[in-house]
Amino acid sequence: MSSHDDIVVRRLGPADRQLAQQTFALMTAVFDEGGHALSDPYVDALLARPEFWALVALDGAACVGGITAHVLPMPRHEARELFIYDLAVDPAHQRRGIGRRLVQTLCRDAAVAGVPVAFVPADDEDEHAVSFYTALRGAAAPVTIFTFEHGHADRRGAT
Repeated sequence: MSSHDDIVVRRLGPADRQLAQQTFALMTAVFDEGGHALSDPYVDALLARPEFWALVALDGAACVGGITAHVLPMPRHEARELFIYDLAVDPAHQRRGIGRRLVQTLCRDAAVAGVPVAFVPADDEDEHAVSFYTALRGAAAPVTIFTFEHGHADRRGAT
């Protein structure tokens, strides 16, 4: 097992399709979501979007973690905020500071790019995630996030 100093964290770009696919596959496996590999055109389009951020944690050539986020323009004032969407670390490499480095690197790089605020949802039941983000000095916000799947919002006759 390598030390914390051997881990390299860097942002993925358009030339990093294969590494991005490895990172996204790791996330799918860690979250136990099943599914299939993303197509090359889909990954290429994702990586070409400047408002999409993906960072990878590498131990040598091996992908051991990743984080994805989306830059969102704010409609009430001229600013952008970073929505952290996924963070995953290979279980064999957890509890070594890799997740912390991914979040800190992402937030630092975003601030340098003029995006000083980042936020991340965490399910209340996910005690590990809540504890992790609290340890990073994240401030919990009392919100409930609703999701809608195609066709479901209009079936109940909501007004």
